[in-house]
Amino acid sequence: MSELAAPYKMALPSFLAHLRVLEDCGLVSSRKQGRVRTYRLAPERLKLAEDWLGRQRTMWERRLDRLDSYLMAIKEEEPE
Repeated sequence: MSELAAPYKMALPSFLAHLRVLEDCGLVSSRKQGRVRTYRLAPERLKLAEDWLGRQRTMWERRLDRLDSYLMAIKEEEPE
């Protein structure tokens, strides 16, 4: 865990709290051997998250495109 936390400007307990959240969500798993705790990514769970984010991105891109079209239409209707 110390190796994972080293590049970040974050207190170790805070970093550990973030890892616990990821582990509780099933995005990472950990194994303790002696005093060493090793973390492993769970690619199948990350794929689920990636798919969900992709759907959200698509939805918001469509919404923003509609908003842009609406605002352009309003702008064209305004008298100069």
